[in-house]
Amino acid sequence: MRLYAVTLATMLLASGSLTASAAEHGTRDTATSEPRAVQRVVTRLEDARLKFEINSTDKDGGVQVFIDAEEWKTMSIRDPQGNLIFSTSTRGRLARFGGSELFLESGEPPFSELPLRELLRQWPAGVYTFRGTGAGGEVFRGSARLTHRLPSGPSLVSPVEGSAPQKPSDTVMKWRRAPAPEGSRIIGYEVLVERETDLKALPVVTLDVMMPPTATRLRVPPGFLCQGTKYSWEVLAIEASGNQTLSSSTFTTSG
Repeated sequence: MRLYAVTLATMLLASGSLTASAAEHGTRDTATSEPRAVQRVVTRLEDARLKFEINSTDKDGGVQVFIDAEEWKTMSIRDPQGNLIFSTSTRGRLARFGGSELFLESGEPPFSELPLRELLRQWPAGVYTFRGTGAGGEVFRGSARLTHRLPSGPSLVSPVEGSAPQKPSDTVMKWRRAPAPEGSRIIGYEVLVERETDLKALPVVTLDVMMPPTATRLRVPPGFLCQGTKYSWEVLAIEASGNQTLSSSTFTTSG
């Protein structure tokens, strides 16, 4: 899945719901004791996404969340029934600067422990609402529709684990297109080729390419692959609502 992902389980129900705007409650003028409405600017989130990511190779899955807003101080998500499922806020100097993009990834228990049908039950389809407050007092709002339309994992053709070493200057990743889930369509493929390193500042060297839904191959650009090195690679099939299913394998390059 994704590096530096923050597990949703560590933040679920972390705090209470956000305070309603002052315009909803009103404030009281000490001189007149009459309610005085305070107008707060409501801004749509620049981006709000909630989707499933299923690993057809490892047989596990979870959800991913992406939020984008400028200089937010607090952020929360509620499920289609209105239950608070996530809440976070900035503190100290980070609160003064405010937050921006936020990517979260849930834990991914294997299907042997949490079957797919149970995962879907715990994350019902429907509209999830996002709400936050900004450093300047504005209110952020957004929503994302989560569906249960899950694509199948692409079938990897080559190279796969056990294949002969690949030429670093001439390696082509090949796969077979995944069938679309009922009621949806495949809108693209994401191809990743990764090499782990011993560097804390750069733990994984990654080639990440988005491909059209008709694609079945990607030639790795010359200069990316090193000689005599092991790589992992994966292809994600992405359907129209954003859900994605990946297949993965490994290969080595010749010395």
